[in-house]
Amino acid sequence: MTTSIVQYTLSNETNDTISIINYGARLTSWVTHIDNKKRNIILGYSNINDYLNDTFYLGAVAGPYANRLNNAQVHIDNKAYALNKNEGVNQLHGGHKALSDLFWHLDYHQKNVLSLSITLPDGYNGYPGKTTFNVLYSFTTNSKNQSNLDIKFTITSNKKTITGPTSHPYFNLNGITNSAQGHVLTLAAAHYTPVDTHAIPTGLIAPVANTPFDYTNARVLNKTDKLDHNFVTEQTLNLQTIKQHATLTSADEKVMLSVLSNYPAIQVYTGQHLKGAFNAYDGICLEPQFCPDSPNNPHFPFSYLTPQMPLQTHISYCLTNLKS
Repeated sequence: MTTSIVQYTLSNETNDTISIINYGARLTSWVTHIDNKKRNIILGYSNINDYLNDTFYLGAVAGPYANRLNNAQVHIDNKAYALNKNEGVNQLHGGHKALSDLFWHLDYHQKNVLSLSITLPDGYNGYPGKTTFNVLYSFTTNSKNQSNLDIKFTITSNKKTITGPTSHPYFNLNGITNSAQGHVLTLAAAHYTPVDTHAIPTGLIAPVANTPFDYTNARVLNKTDKLDHNFVTEQTLNLQTIKQHATLTSADEKVMLSVLSNYPAIQVYTGQHLKGAFNAYDGICLEPQFCPDSPNNPHFPFSYLTPQMPLQTHISYCLTNLKS
């Protein structure tokens, strides 16, 4: 098992580049070209070894189950499983030393494709089943002004279990040397899941209309938008179809990011808790996912992983140069 960080670079037909490391299968940069100048749109550490002590899931694959699970507990076929607690009594992003903080195995690396995998033993952080996670990164172009990063997860297990990883990059389309203020956000979500004081869903799937969480029409983000909330794109699960969740446009209106997936929801986090090497609000996370705490809320759209039915999820980040 590799215990040192290795960085891989992907490039596409427009010579944009993406960097990914084997530690947490993390996205560390995305360099595009705006007005013939390079612009990095993903927050990262200047020293690659700083990822070993990262507490913000910077660019990481978050999981096995992304987001929060109430009381770090789930029931599968009427059997209770106590999971690792890493946020008070709850679990966040799979617990301590989860997918974000482990070294992944290299399957293969080509110019615009990278495949990484990792296997967690039965009972790791409380999750049943020996479970293998594969992530396939593909970096392509639709046209001279549009780059696509497709992230495809294939997950298998020898027992019925829960899973649902996501990608956790912090985007700053203004360029990471600039303030992240002034982005324009639109969400294709008419509902959201309200949370309690510990950010655990109350169990409701509530309309965003007439609430501060209505981003169905484009809104400029500023420091009054303190988001760390889950927005529901569809209430009936359909993993066969990829659908749009969000668009994010830079303050200078030169670049737009579209976020799509086959997940039913997306977490939007405006980075207000960043500190240390970063400032609060330096980046914005757009994380397609199952709703937080779905296994404990039977009416949330969710699918268990079984030996007979692998889980396959697909996240697409599509970047458009609006001035080309």
